[in-house]
Order: sequence, then C-alpha cells, then structure tokens
Amino acid sequence: SFTVTVMGASGTLSHSAGVAYTVTGAPNFTVAASPTTVSVAVGSPGTSTITVAATNGFTGTVALSDSISPSTGLTCTLSPTSVSLTSAVTTGTSTLSCTGSAAGSFTVTVTGASGSLSHSAAVTYTVTAAADFSVAASPTTLTVVVGTAGASTITVAALNGFTGTVTLSDTVSPSTGLTCTLSATTVTLTSSTTSATSVLSCTGSASGSFTVTVTGASGTLSHSATVTYTVSPAPNFTVTASPTSVTVAVGSSGTSTITVVATNGFTGTVALSQTASTGLTCTLTPTSITLSTTTTSATSTLSCTGSAAGSFTVTVTGASGSLSHSATVTFTLTAAPDFAIAAR
Repeated sequence: SFTVTVMGASGTLSHSAGVAYTVTGAPNFTVAASPTTVSVAVGSPGTSTITVAATNGFTGTVALSDSISPSTGLTCTLSPTSVSLTSAVTTGTSTLSCTGSAAGSFTVTVTGASGSLSHSAAVTYTVTAAADFSVAASPTTLTVVVGTAGASTITVAALNGFTGTVTLSDTVSPSTGLTCTLSATTVTLTSSTTSATSVLSCTGSASGSFTVTVTGASGTLSHSATVTYTVSPAPNFTVTASPTSVTVAVGSSGTSTITVVATNGFTGTVALSQTASTGLTCTLTPTSITLSTTTTSATSTLSCTGSAAGSFTVTVTGASGSLSHSATVTFTLTAAPDFAIAAR
C-alpha cells in the first residue's frame, strides 16, 4: 500500500492532496501435488491428486502435462489434462496415475501452463518388485535304477512379501516310463512362513532319460523347476551254458560249463540248482557263485551221467533274492560200445 502526496505551491501559498495506492499481485495460479511421494509394486498403479488454485483473481484454462525421469520404467496419465478456473470456481483437480514396469525411483513433474504463466509440482514414485514366489528343486539331476524311487525336494519361497496358496503339479517327458508323485500338492505362504517344501518322488519302469517339470501356480503367477531323471536297468545277472547239447555214452560222464555274468552292476551270491530228466544224474560244482565289483563273472561245472540211452534235458537255475534265471542243456545218451559172442 502506497500514499502519494501531490503538492501545489505559488509564492507563499502551498496546498497538497494525497492519493492512496494499493498494489496487488498479478493474477496467477499454483500447482500442488498430494501426496508428493508414492510407493507401488511393479504392475500396480499409484495416484496423486494435482490441485490447481487461482491467486489474485486468476481466471482461465490451465493445461496440464507430465514428464518422467528417468524416462523409461514408469508410465503416467493425467485425468483431466486441463482445468478451468473462474471467479466462482477458484480450484480444480486432476488425478495423476502412474504404473511401473521396472523397480526403481522415478520423479514425475506435473506442469500447469496458461499463457506465459507456468508452475510445476513434483511427485516421487518408488516402484518395488511385485509380490511373487520362486520354485526350486534340489537335486536337479538324479540317477536311479528301474523299480527304485528317486526323490527331489521342491522349495517354494515368497518374494517381495508374497502371501497365498501355491498349487503344485508335475509333468513328465516322455510321458511313459516314469511315474511321479508330490508329497504336498499345495503349499501356503504367510508373512511368518515364507518358504515351504514338497517332495517329488519318481519311479522308473523303463530305462531312459526323463524330464520332470514341477509347476507352482497362484492366480496369474506361475513358475517351474525341472528335474532330470536318468533311469538305468536294475542290477541283474545272466546264466548261460556251453555247450548246450552234450552227447555221451551210457555210463560215461558229460559236462557243460555254466557261466553266471553280472549285468548293470549286480553284486551278490547266486545259488545254483539243477533239475534233470528221469534217467540222468547230475551234479554242479560249485553250487553257488559270488559276484562283486571286481569279479563280474564266474563258472560252475555241470556233470551228468545216464544209465539208459535216450535224450534228456537238464535245467540249471541261478537265483539271488527275487532274481532267477535259467539255462538248459540237452544230453543225448548213446548205448555204450560193446561186442557180441555167437556159437556156430
């Protein structure tokens, strides 16, 4: 507020008049944001209210725009993109909505412009990784024999505060030859229980390589872990005879060598027995064979004697636990060489 005094003088005469000036600010406006800091998870929108207020009797339309720094990782919209102020409507608002595609800190500057006038407000967005979970397997590779189960522990762990129930399922490729089960088909994670496990157990019925994919799903979230199973044939042994056919004279002994050979790492004792046709008497020496990692094959001698001419079959069986294998030997007995005496 200012007072201006105007004076008039002539000789000894003087008079004055005062004028009071009140100077007001030019019409303008302000731009403010509330809140000025917003924290959101990746993929979730966060909002701030932008308020445009007239000062000193401003009237007119204020156009709103936004700029983001850094320029990638956050997408924003303003609704509406302009506000009109009048003598009756002295404030207006717009909603700033921003969604992050990557974790980080971003500064959004909202600028209001009208003619030569321009004002801004800044909003800081902190974007955190979205709540999620991970699925892991340990071990990721197993080697088992046919008929024997192999287990891998599946661990589901919460990420970024995830809570909820995760459903577990498994698929096997190729689809035949391996059968799998999960000890738990659902796990529930909470703020206090941030990880949980399920045991994958698979048994092969045929040798080969199999890939088992365990998938955890919760809502739109899905993650997987793979376990490779190598199924090898079960330890076993074979029983063979050489020769498989023997021809001897009645009363003479004929032999065949019985060979027992380990396969697929078999170790243990194989008991040998023989079953002969009536008319043939046989023995095995020895009647058991022990195979080891260093002794992978061994032999026994089958010796048979017949009292009458004919064809006879001997079955030699090797047994160890539930395993049993056989070999057959055919003995042909001929009449013993002889002579005759005749009188004339």
